[in-house]
Amino acid sequence: MIHTLIFDIGNVLAAFDWRGYLDSWQLPPEEDAIVERVLFRSPMWKEVDRGSVPDDELLDEIVKDAPGFEELIRRVYRGAAVAVNEYPYAPGLLKDLREQGYRIYILSNYGKTFYEERLSHFRFLEHTDGQVISYQEKHIKPEPEIYEALISRFGIEPETAVFFDDLPDNLSAAEKFGLHTVQVTGYESIVEGLARFGIGISTGA
Repeated sequence: MIHTLIFDIGNVLAAFDWRGYLDSWQLPPEEDAIVERVLFRSPMWKEVDRGSVPDDELLDEIVKDAPGFEELIRRVYRGAAVAVNEYPYAPGLLKDLREQGYRIYILSNYGKTFYEERLSHFRFLEHTDGQVISYQEKHIKPEPEIYEALISRFGIEPETAVFFDDLPDNLSAAEKFGLHTVQVTGYESIVEGLARFGIGISTGA
């Protein structure tokens, strides 16, 4: 029987629309392509989520890959927290599930600065029992240490828990710990995933 529901944030409870954010800058095509490559598509972005190196030091490394565009990249980075916005359904969904008696947790890759800037915008956090955020652990999904932290900290019995994430690699890692999983591609996939475990939600959650 399922007692615990675990949710990722990005593209599960909130949209991570970095492309829309970058479009809002209305940069010339060359500058847009450079910022996309060295910032949002860079392997260094994972290190932002890991939180083991201060933002300033990471940016110093990132801008080395784009001589002449350092100031632009820094300005785009500083405002990037707004690229993540809560889905309208998220607060009602978690509220409904918690009122049904399920324990609700967050397991998300997120950098310290960006997470703290968006905390006041994430109303769904009011309806959770705890969070494990990557920068706090210095590990990112799908590394096993972050799943171990979640399970041990909150006394989760994996066979009674379901993890909702949008990325297959993160789900596969969770399954190795015995967690049930649902790949999220939109709100309907969450509803359908819950139904697989006999869990319903109120209309309009």
